[in-house]
Amino acid sequence: MRMPASLGRCGLPIVALLVSSLFAFPVMAQVRLPAATPDTNPALTAFRRAQRLVNDGHGGPGRFVVDSLVEVAATGSAAEAQALFWRATLAPTWAEAQRDYLRVMLEHERSPLAAESMFRLAQGELAGGDRAAALRYFERIAREAPEAPIRSEASLWHGRMLIERGGRATGCPVLREGRRRVREMQVELVNQYDYLLQGCPAESGAPTGAVTVAPSTTPQWSVQLAAFQTRGEAEEMITRLGARGYGALRIDGEAPPFRVRMGRFATREEAQRALVAYRTKEKSGGFVTTVTPP
Repeated sequence: MRMPASLGRCGLPIVALLVSSLFAFPVMAQVRLPAATPDTNPALTAFRRAQRLVNDGHGGPGRFVVDSLVEVAATGSAAEAQALFWRATLAPTWAEAQRDYLRVMLEHERSPLAAESMFRLAQGELAGGDRAAALRYFERIAREAPEAPIRSEASLWHGRMLIERGGRATGCPVLREGRRRVREMQVELVNQYDYLLQGCPAESGAPTGAVTVAPSTTPQWSVQLAAFQTRGEAEEMITRLGARGYGALRIDGEAPPFRVRMGRFATREEAQRALVAYRTKEKSGGFVTTVTPP
């Protein structure tokens, strides 16, 4: 897969050895699948066949196999999320890979592969020189998928970037939090964390690895109706639903995904009743989610 720019323009002075392992997007890139996905899954078998075809120089037939998996997968299903992620992994260009990673992130945000896709998107932005965009993806992983397996790798990049732009006070806690998530058998990752943490000051008045967090607030519940890559699409949906009599609609998010949400409820039960009413009337999807009070 061709990346958008050479890594030499990124200016990453710390842990340069990570470049080859995290920024390269070869066709043999490891595809992390949910733990529940068995090796005997027919779709997984098909993807492995497509992977071999691409590696052997038969890109067209190999990608046709993956395109077929995307086509036959039910919209919104776990199979679709997997097929999109696999197609992105084997894509010949970054633009094509980015399109499918974004689809996984936006259309399958509850999938275990959503965080993996955000990580790949962050890598692509960083390789292309857009450090601000990469940082937003790393922040989103920490905020929206804190328990995802990829979090330990993402936190390494996140913390390092914060330190490189002069934010040692914020970068070091991110590194400490990420280091606690690394299994000792991940020797290379352990070494990378320990190297970076050598430059962090010792914590005072807090247990090793503790991270300062904002005071907790009581969450509210809301109904998420959709998520879009552009704010304009989200606004169009709000206009359309408003004309049909729906109120308390809003757009959450200052960057993609722009989430169209309805209402703020004190309990999950109230939000669930609103969702059922919406689904019954509109014959459409949606789900209940927690939100931070304004």
